[in-house]
Amino acid sequence: MREFVLLNNIYQSNNRLPATVTIPPGDDMGAIQIGDDQVLAAVDQLIDQVHVDLHKHTLAQVGRKAVTRNLSDIAAMAGQPLCALATAALPRDFGSDRSDELFTAMRDTAASYGCPLIGGDVSIWDGPLHLTVTVLATPAGIDPVKRSGGKPGDVICVTGKLGKSYPTDHHLTFEPRLDIARAIAQYPATRPHCMIDISDGLARDLGHLCEMSNVSAVIEQSKLPCRDNANWQQAVGDGEDYELLFATDHAAIGSPGTWEVMGVPITVIGRMVKSDNQPTVKIKLVDGNIVDLNDQGWEHH
Repeated sequence: MREFVLLNNIYQSNNRLPATVTIPPGDDMGAIQIGDDQVLAAVDQLIDQVHVDLHKHTLAQVGRKAVTRNLSDIAAMAGQPLCALATAALPRDFGSDRSDELFTAMRDTAASYGCPLIGGDVSIWDGPLHLTVTVLATPAGIDPVKRSGGKPGDVICVTGKLGKSYPTDHHLTFEPRLDIARAIAQYPATRPHCMIDISDGLARDLGHLCEMSNVSAVIEQSKLPCRDNANWQQAVGDGEDYELLFATDHAAIGSPGTWEVMGVPITVIGRMVKSDNQPTVKIKLVDGNIVDLNDQGWEHH
């Protein structure tokens, strides 16, 4: 079973959802209309030996990541955090002191981003540590930015740096780009036409934008902002960068290059182009060769 085959099957049922669902499955967050308000919601799992390694990573790091990877989904929609809920399936030998340390890290992290942890559930089992965090958010005056909406001619931009997230521990220490997302989304001139946070790798997540927008993408190796001397394959395929990846009007930023918002560099790495048949993601290497990236990135299977 492959993750994205399963997800695509789920998306086929979106038309059965009630009209109150304003953003169905397929984006970083779903949304539902409650009276005059729209509430955004997302849920994510964190499993020992899949997303973290308790032999290497501290409980403070694990608890922080469990929360911040969900907050990154809020950033991808340019939302504002409301609150969080969490569940934990703890190993039978985990112990009270370790549990307290883990839950304190989760609670304090959530609170520091204005997303108080307001409840949840705990169970004990014979498997590895398994955390699930649900976050709720509000548009707070800014229309959510979805994965659809990219257009041929749009420039493709990414915040921060890419690659080697795991060996550098960036996946444990990253800052969700909440403020930056809202800063660029609130002004028509810079508002992204589509946006996602990079969790499965630049190539894979850019593919999601292309599929939802029915366009293709061409990025350039020479323009990739690589972390810690990462090569281009690591930059496009490693994942867990939790940076914003978006497409916007070329006129909004002028000549291709690097701009900066709140001290964070934003790099133009390519363009959206017309899709002849199926959407594709390709990279132009420094030697002039064009490489197809459609199979790059992370997928559970």
